Amino acid sequence: MDDEIFSAQVLSKLPLADATWRVLHHVMADAWLSDLWERKRGRAYERVLGFSTLAHLIADALVEHDGSGRQAFERAQEKSALPVSIGSAYEKLGNLPQPLSEAMLEEGTQRLHELLPERPPVEPFPLSACWNGYEVFGADGKAIKHVQRLLKALRGLQAGILGARASVALNLRTGTAVGMVSHLDGEAGEAALTEQLLSMMAAAAGDKPWVVVLDRLYCNLTFPSRVLASGGHFVIRYSSNTQFTADPARPAQQRCDAQGRRIVQEWGRLGKSAGVRALYVRRITLHLGEGKVISVFTDLLDEEAYPAEDVLAMYRARWGIETVFQQITSVFSLKHLIGSPPRAVLFQLSFCLLLYNTLQVARAHLAFHQKCEAAKISNQKLFYDLKRQMISVSELVEVPQLLDLLGEGSTSAELREYLGDSLRRTWSVRWWKSPSSGGGGHKKVKQRVLGNHTSTYRALQKAKE
Repeated sequence: MDDEIFSAQVLSKLPLADATWRVLHHVMADAWLSDLWERKRGRAYERVLGFSTLAHLIADALVEHDGSGRQAFERAQEKSALPVSIGSAYEKLGNLPQPLSEAMLEEGTQRLHELLPERPPVEPFPLSACWNGYEVFGADGKAIKHVQRLLKALRGLQAGILGARASVALNLRTGTAVGMVSHLDGEAGEAALTEQLLSMMAAAAGDKPWVVVLDRLYCNLTFPSRVLASGGHFVIRYSSNTQFTADPARPAQQRCDAQGRRIVQEWGRLGKSAGVRALYVRRITLHLGEGKVISVFTDLLDEEAYPAEDVLAMYRARWGIETVFQQITSVFSLKHLIGSPPRAVLFQLSFCLLLYNTLQVARAHLAFHQKCEAAKISNQKLFYDLKRQMISVSELVEVPQLLDLLGEGSTSAELREYLGDSLRRTWSVRWWKSPSSGGGGHKKVKQRVLGNHTSTYRALQKAKE
């Protein structure tokens, strides 16, 4: 009884860990993991080591041990929680089916969305009012690097090695990755994978209209047509590789934005004007000065309903997915790959994205109570404190007692209410994102140094002169 009281007090003093354990316990419930395995395992099978046990061990490796699978496996062996050898655990990880990794992210994120605060919606990438009622997605490819040369076939290669490749869809309203489509070949084409993401975006949008924001790789006739066929809309960076023919019956419009930069809107056909496949689009070009421009095109033709400034602002929000990739690599230990085989690499990517989404749930509740944009709270600083608290719980509370305290059978609504109440009293000023220097408006001019090296002392002395 005393141990139960002590364990409850530990959780009460570590609210971030308490909230995260409850979210992971809800999202990664053994019953759901077992069902997921049965539906997506293909020809894979279980003997002694179950998929749910392996998934929880990978979670421990990523959250508590900086991506070290051996640390997680050895500690599990000490507690008799790993029923096989460490080598067998690595082999099991390297043979997990691709569909299993993809479905774990997609379905796990759907379960997480039920825990986000209801009102008002907290948007990490604030969007203009003209997009109210729309689900907005960004998509991009991720080639997984940092593969260790542990496999015999890799040891003699003097080249950079890519573990696998995936294309990931990000919901710009919630800041969560809603799905991924993967390929075992790290040098596979990205565009073909992103085409398969469209059905996931349509499913994530539900009954709402949706729009996807993409980079210039998708400036062609095929991909925009696929988006329209899937029921969505697009905003894509324009590339001169694809011809644009202005409509002579609809003259171009020019205006200036709030910073005095010129914006040109044109209507016309993408592709050869006489071609059957040509698309009628609106092209928006922002002139940045010194001959530099940003140009996007969209099928949303109404300039009053969808102002040019709002379309350009939404395209800039697409950079959020690059931030996600950077953070799962540096913060969630994707640069420390647990396994070398492509299937192991893809499972770790899926898990890192799911952990990132879990952190967004906590960040959304904190932002709701602080009455601020979620983007003002640092993922890195929040995860640093979360990791410290999770390790403390693991060291002080035994697993059976932890599971008893977390309880069973909580509905999504009950857990969302618990998170809102628990995180209401949890805040630290350390979690504010550090102010950006903004570059100061200075151009980066690099100076070549004689001999290609110098010292800090000499550079400081020269700067004084």
